[in-house]
Amino acid sequence: MQRRDFIKNTALGSLFISEIATAKTVVQPEITGLGKVEKFHLDAANSLKTTAPFKFYPNRKAEMYRQLIQMKEQYGIGRFLFVGPLEEVRFKGFPKKEVYEEIGEHVKNAIADLAKHDIKIGWWCAPSLRSGFDKRFQYITDLGGAVSDTSPCPYDPIFNEEFSDNIATVVRIAKPYMIQFEDDYELSHQPPAVKFGCFCPLHLEEFSKREGRSYTREELKEIFEESNAESIRLRRSWARLSKDSLIHLAKKIRQKVDSVAPETVISLCQSGSADFDGDFTNELTAAFAGNTTPTVRLYGSSYSSDSPHGLPGDIFHALHSIQHIPKEYECFHESDTYPHTRFFMSAAKIKSLMLTAFSYGFDQSLFYVTQYLDNPLEDKGYAEMYRREIPRILAIKEAVKNAEVVGCEMIHLPSSHVVVPYKGSRPELGLNSWITSLGRFGIPYTSRDGSAKLLAGRAVESMDDAQIKTLLSGGLLLDGVAAESLQKMGYGQYLGVDIVPFKESVQSCYEGLRHPEQYHNIVGDLQYNWIFAPAGTEGGSFYRLETRGTVEVVTDFLDEHEKPVLPSMVRFVNSLGGRIVISAFDLRGNQSSTTLNYKKKEIVRQNIEWAAGTSLPAFVKNKPNVFCVCNQDKQTKDLILTLINLSSDPTEELELDVAQGTKARAVELMDALGIWKPIAFQQRGRTLQLPLSLVLMRPDLVKIKF
Repeated sequence: MQRRDFIKNTALGSLFISEIATAKTVVQPEITGLGKVEKFHLDAANSLKTTAPFKFYPNRKAEMYRQLIQMKEQYGIGRFLFVGPLEEVRFKGFPKKEVYEEIGEHVKNAIADLAKHDIKIGWWCAPSLRSGFDKRFQYITDLGGAVSDTSPCPYDPIFNEEFSDNIATVVRIAKPYMIQFEDDYELSHQPPAVKFGCFCPLHLEEFSKREGRSYTREELKEIFEESNAESIRLRRSWARLSKDSLIHLAKKIRQKVDSVAPETVISLCQSGSADFDGDFTNELTAAFAGNTTPTVRLYGSSYSSDSPHGLPGDIFHALHSIQHIPKEYECFHESDTYPHTRFFMSAAKIKSLMLTAFSYGFDQSLFYVTQYLDNPLEDKGYAEMYRREIPRILAIKEAVKNAEVVGCEMIHLPSSHVVVPYKGSRPELGLNSWITSLGRFGIPYTSRDGSAKLLAGRAVESMDDAQIKTLLSGGLLLDGVAAESLQKMGYGQYLGVDIVPFKESVQSCYEGLRHPEQYHNIVGDLQYNWIFAPAGTEGGSFYRLETRGTVEVVTDFLDEHEKPVLPSMVRFVNSLGGRIVISAFDLRGNQSSTTLNYKKKEIVRQNIEWAAGTSLPAFVKNKPNVFCVCNQDKQTKDLILTLINLSSDPTEELELDVAQGTKARAVELMDALGIWKPIAFQQRGRTLQLPLSLVLMRPDLVKIKF
């Protein structure tokens, strides 16, 4: 079936053009001054706990207070964390107790002076482990032997005692409502020296006790340079030790704080090493919490980048974390604009990340809205954006509170790094490479309880037999690397093909469907395959798929005469009942026109549905680069879609497919005040035609009622 033009006749076209104009007016009104809209926003802001880091300059106290009050009264942000002592400690070494006493006094005075403005002041302990040099301490040691000169080992008893005393000193003086620990509270990212830690004598001694035999750092290095059953076992054990050492110090800190002010919340900043250092997020958050509400900031931003295409990957780990964290935890999104100026990240980008996070079910935002300079609000763009978005944030939180993120399932395995041999840097796998494609294809996904599952790379090697058999018994899409890993592990019989690394010179310049009559909404026969002539993002690698039995070839690599050379995608129903789809490509870093094109968008969508045996709940048809988050209300089964255009080209209309057999009774668009307003739509089969203009990184919220 050919792709239909959206507007087919003048009457329908006129109706939708009118609706587009209305939608633009309702969703993005012009706001000037502090009118009725702003007053509504600021009143509503009191029900949010948006918290902002803030560098307080005591020599500019009056100006600091003025801007804090301005952020509360003009922008609706009334919770702040004074950041200190900051990285300057490396100039003078590990801070003396007096430094923390000064921090405590500044926080204490600000709490008292600003209370009448309904402003709350806490403390951001930054740095935490990266606290500077002191010759008395044991410092974190890399597997390669390099030793940090700023980050003490959490097992060091002298550091352990003094650092926890320093934390308690601030609490004793100031009684801050919350302490936020910096995301340097980790072992395996202590630049520049440490990329895999800590292999100091203290850690080695504890590891030897646990293993019942002695290991030297050099011996472990040699073992970890290989990937085999024993190295994987020891890597798991080492990751557990890493987590336990961080928990050891956290419990000491909690104990000291409890002796002074047990009501003080201590929040963890989840670091980028959280998975690698033992998947520590849940347990470390609990250790810091004590008897308070477990509180954690989950990472999910992009530093010094305004790239829209990377947005789905930027925030995926946050989705996985919040879907695998206890429900009683309070979760803040890392709404980090680093280095906190729109020269690097636009307000539109951070807005897109924040609204996605709230669509994922986040409770709050830790919003880096100011610069750490003497004029924190020099760039007011982030604050202005936030003020406008307060009603929509509240409305999103309300809309998804009884909903769950649905779609196909993007598999993420936090312990998958154990299969990667050490080669001098942190040995880990990146995110699931399917994220790049699906995030730009408009295919909604979740990280748990999805329909068909998607897996790329070597992560599967970290799974046990029962987990793999379960995986192979359902709908599953694999890239070539994942399929090869399964074959090497002895599961080739369930794949229907032999996977062979392709090292020859490729004689293909196209890719095409073997049975185009089985697919719809695809026009033309050919897709690019520029592997033979790499330039820009073109290029990549793939595997030879040698088919066996009843395997169905989906697509072929084609030569210059459009003749099949090799299968490029296959699908197979195995003896376990699993529906397996295999792409020949190694998807790692592959952002070529072979993996990102209109035909591949439909081929992947339709094969996800084939593997799942059921329809996706939603799908953005035809348009490139529209990121789609799909929530489904658990009771009404209505859909709440968060749609973000990752392209500079706005859409003038939108086509959405819904699940087969469902009929929409109403479609609503959230306006600038967070109010759902009905919009016109037409439904033909599964396809809803909507008069919706999506603009670059301006999230729109659509509710589909059935």
